[in-house]
Amino acid sequence: MTDSNLIRLTGLWRADTKAGDTMLTGSLSPSSKLVILPNKKKQKDSDPDYIAFMAPYEKRESQPASPTRGL
Repeated sequence: MTDSNLIRLTGLWRADTKAGDTMLTGSLSPSSKLVILPNKKKQKDSDPDYIAFMAPYEKRESQPASPTRGL
């Protein structure tokens, strides 16, 4: 496989889960993200080491505008 055969999907960022495991995340579209986690249910060598999930972006509360100074 060469780089010319590959189609880039997204960049990935490493982060830690609440349980302390390493995960990778990246954007797939404006409304969804890719999350890659270790396969904690792996029982044999033929099982995958990691599982990729698609998840919707969580809506963040909008930040209140900063007060205008000097008024």
